[in-house]
Parts: sequence; structure tokens; C-alpha cells
Amino acid sequence: MGWILGFYVFFHVFLNIISELIRFGDRNFYGDWWNCRNLEEYWKTWNLPVHFFFIRHCYTPLLKLGWSKVAANLLVFVLSAVAHEYLVDVPLGVTGYWAFLGMLMQAPAIFV
Repeated sequence: MGWILGFYVFFHVFLNIISELIRFGDRNFYGDWWNCRNLEEYWKTWNLPVHFFFIRHCYTPLLKLGWSKVAANLLVFVLSAVAHEYLVDVPLGVTGYWAFLGMLMQAPAIFV
């Protein structure tokens, strides 16, 4: 319940208030993640601004450099795992590597 409430407060309330204040027209912050059939589809629809950021600034440039899709995908998940760990560790003042491992394990889980 806390996770759903946090999702609602952040994506529906906070981001829409900020969008209204700065007159940001594109309010497509997430897709229908609750209807996903697999984990890969979930990660593509759950947080669209972050997904498009990683596609634009990490995944596509790596493909242009000749990386394989699997290797580029794994690096994007490693970068995302580092960002999640940083966003959890700094505010809480702890170092447990749980957010890093949790996020990093999503990449192999997609292939399984």
C-alpha cells in the first residue's frame, strides 16, 4: 500500500503540479505498468521519463558505438543500479548495497 501511495503522490500529484507550474505539455509519466505481461515490458512502461533518458543518453549511443543490445542493456541496468543505490544511501545515510543489488538483478530476471 505504501508503494502504491508513493507512486500516486509522486506521479499523479507532485509531477502534475510541477507540470502545471512550468507549463510542461507532455504529462505522460508512465504507461499502463499494471497490465504488463513480463518484467521487460514493466520496466519500459513504469517510469517513462527515466526510460527515455536512458534510451536517449546511454542505450542508443552504446549501440552506435558497436555494442550489442544485450551488453548495452546490461550497462544501462548497472548505471540505473548505481543511481538507485546513491538515491537510497545518501538520504538515509546507510551503505547496504541493497538498492544496487535489487536493481542490478532485474536485468538477469528479464532474460529468465
